[in-house]
Amino acid sequence: MLNGFSAASQQKWPMKKTIMLYTGIFLALIVAIYSYFWINGISFIWQSDGFTQHYLLFKDYAEILKNFLRHPLEGIPMWDWTNGLGADMIQSYGYYVIGDPFAYLGVFFPEHLMEFAFHFLILLRVYCIGLAFLFFARKIGLYADGGLFGSIVYTFTFYVILNVTRHPFFLTPMIFLPLLCLGMEKMLRNESNRLFILVVFISAVSNFYFFYMLTLLVFIYALVRYFYMNGFISFKHLFQYVWRALYSYVIGLLLSAVVLVPIIWGFLHSSREASEFAGGLSIYPLQYYIVMVRNLFIPDSYLWTVMGFASVTILILPLFITRRKWFSYLPWILSVFLVMLLLPAFGSIMNGMSGPFNRWSFAIPLFLGLAAGRLYDHRFDLRKNDLKMMGFSLAIFLLVAVLERKVSPIRSVMFAPILCAAGMWLLLIGANTRESLTTKRKKMVSLGLFLLLSLNLVINAMDYYYPSGQNTVETLLDYGTADQTYEQTFDGAENVIPQVDRDVFRMGLTAKDRDIRNHLIYLDRMGMTSYLSITNGYVAEFSRELESGAFQLIQPVRNGFDDRRIINHLLGVRYIVTPVENENYLPEGYQVIHRTTGEHPHLVAETQEAYPFAYANETYLSTEDFEKLNPVEKDAFLSYGVVVDEKETDVSQLQPFDQDLGVKELPFDVIVEDSSLDTVGNNKVRVKDREGSFELSVKNQQELENAEIYVHLEGLHYHPEQTDSIAREKTSYTANVAFGQRNKSIFQSDELSFSTYMFRDKMLFNLGYQEKVDPDEKFVITFDEPGLYELDNITIYALPKDPEYQAKVAEKKEHQLQLTTFENDRIEGTIDQQQPAILTTSIPYGDGWKATVNGKKVDTIKTNIGFVGIPLTAGHSEVVLTYRTPFLLTGLALTVIGLLLFIANERYWKQKKITL
Repeated sequence: MLNGFSAASQQKWPMKKTIMLYTGIFLALIVAIYSYFWINGISFIWQSDGFTQHYLLFKDYAEILKNFLRHPLEGIPMWDWTNGLGADMIQSYGYYVIGDPFAYLGVFFPEHLMEFAFHFLILLRVYCIGLAFLFFARKIGLYADGGLFGSIVYTFTFYVILNVTRHPFFLTPMIFLPLLCLGMEKMLRNESNRLFILVVFISAVSNFYFFYMLTLLVFIYALVRYFYMNGFISFKHLFQYVWRALYSYVIGLLLSAVVLVPIIWGFLHSSREASEFAGGLSIYPLQYYIVMVRNLFIPDSYLWTVMGFASVTILILPLFITRRKWFSYLPWILSVFLVMLLLPAFGSIMNGMSGPFNRWSFAIPLFLGLAAGRLYDHRFDLRKNDLKMMGFSLAIFLLVAVLERKVSPIRSVMFAPILCAAGMWLLLIGANTRESLTTKRKKMVSLGLFLLLSLNLVINAMDYYYPSGQNTVETLLDYGTADQTYEQTFDGAENVIPQVDRDVFRMGLTAKDRDIRNHLIYLDRMGMTSYLSITNGYVAEFSRELESGAFQLIQPVRNGFDDRRIINHLLGVRYIVTPVENENYLPEGYQVIHRTTGEHPHLVAETQEAYPFAYANETYLSTEDFEKLNPVEKDAFLSYGVVVDEKETDVSQLQPFDQDLGVKELPFDVIVEDSSLDTVGNNKVRVKDREGSFELSVKNQQELENAEIYVHLEGLHYHPEQTDSIAREKTSYTANVAFGQRNKSIFQSDELSFSTYMFRDKMLFNLGYQEKVDPDEKFVITFDEPGLYELDNITIYALPKDPEYQAKVAEKKEHQLQLTTFENDRIEGTIDQQQPAILTTSIPYGDGWKATVNGKKVDTIKTNIGFVGIPLTAGHSEVVLTYRTPFLLTGLALTVIGLLLFIANERYWKQKKITL
């Protein structure tokens, strides 16, 4: 009992037979749960992230690997021009597929079976979850039958059911956790540390975000196990174990460095930002704790506290008290997890010091599965008091279910787990109140427990997926339609646009194309938009500085940059593709050249004013002075020159900018006629109902004509109406500005939204170019949520049409870099300059880009807040830009060191024993 539940039980495992039984049960449950999908032609691909991220990146990366296997000398590209404005491959894909061992199996499937491969590998992950559990359960002393029972509890817990269709790669840490605990268990027993090192390595390269959680979880496990096994003997004894665990961990970490170091570097320089610790919460809202109790056994989640555990847990909980010795350390570690669930601070710590989200809750079913296995091992050893306590526990949860239904409408499915647990209880009563049971009756009881457990888990899954329950199948694509949906993104309109060669340009969108995310990766086109967890922080800085309303932390540049003409030109957007109903949102100067006639007709618009991919600028404005401009003036300046940091760049031979940018601020009157909106005074308005609007009437309407018009809201703060004393009021809302034929909205996400929260105290709305304006036309500003809105200032800007604009564009084209090579990782070109200048590009800035001019190394500089620039002297310049993922070689060197240490560990240290 010292090292586990029963050390002798390890010898009683017929492992092959157990795995065969597990495989049979697994397949039966998969058929029971997912046959509805197959019969109705429904895929596992979620219409949101599943379609735009998970399947697309899996398919794209598999194709990259296949191409590498066909042409290994070509290598794997480190930079991808179809990912947003261009992005590092390892940093972008590292969160999803780079280190995922299952993703590499995609190379064995032909092109036409890639969607099947995606589904097959999801189910293979699920299968491996239970397999990993079995090996761990065997080590800590469960019997084979108990291990099998617990494996089903763990494998089909709601966290798994949720992420089969939501985030498939979230399943992988559920494989690694029991293996890490198994490796730690071996070290605690003075056995080899090899397994621990290898699982640290593979989990670190698989996903750094979950690796962080796994690290904390396994060391929590180690501490609980150490003190349970040994108590406190001495600091020396404890230090010996801690030291061995740490150096083993470091070796695994070093082995992963070739992937992990570049990814961490990318994360630290990404568009992510540190949010307030624990979302500013000291405790969760009361609703969280109520929902946590309700969700214990039904498939639901709140702030990523994912429960929906097997209902056999109801019977286990009282045994933690009456039969504590049976369960060894499990009550202690589950108590630690309970405390962690109760306080937002722990959620934040586990989430990388960010919002208080409990994505780590996948760990709880592992230890509940072990406890369930232990109960199953003792299913014929229960006393009357044990059975009474089980009945009492059932009664409590039944009362909770009844009260919950009285308080709020809830599906009857909440009673199903209790009924299944009650069935198990009755079987256990029958098995333990008779003086003796025949072998046949014991088999019937054992089978009955398995069947009731399976029924419970299948009902939970059906409730989550099926139309009779939460109907999440409605959020999934039909099977076999993903590739066709990608291909029909623009109804084939993109086919009239030439492919990028040495004439480099980008494809753009309009502000209304909100659903276009990573589609251009699939279509192999250079564009602007991307939707990934790790994106370039310098591009995000540019987007924020220009106050793009479309900006999100994981989508820094998207949707045509709010249809702002100059920014589209700056980024080289020569063509815009959009549905025909969005024609009014085309920036001025983009002319329609093609329309499709399909079911969802699209148009292609072209401009001759897009700036070259790289061109020389002799006129500059310092970053400090640029930041003093209003956002429309910043737009205007970028048509004149380049923004550089005077502290980092020699500007002595450049021309400082000193012209008037021509941006006008237009006076207006505020009109409030909406009965659902009150003015409170001191620049505050209160929305009483669902929406509240007010109007702005420009005093001289003629100033709106022949100009691009913007509305700027500053000093925004929203205070929601408190309508529910239990629930926390959401702080999200949408502000909308309408004028003429254009209607623009900007969303302020909730403080506890997982990956999109950023506080917007400013909002800039581009209402487009206005040629003629109705004298009675007014701006209508609408806030969609009830509550109090503070608003310090409203400004209407007009940027009149610049008669010299085409001449500026022509000058840029005259001074462009004449490209001779344009590849993923290499760009070459020539340029002739009479004066020193800054070569200005639309390449997202990053340390990976290196430059030579006329064969000599030249330091790249950051221009226009977020892009690569190169100082040029007068005369002829042959420019070469090459890209290598930052810290890739450093990571490789660390991996070699890790490999040497691993070899040394295997040779000298693996048999080393820890003694008192």
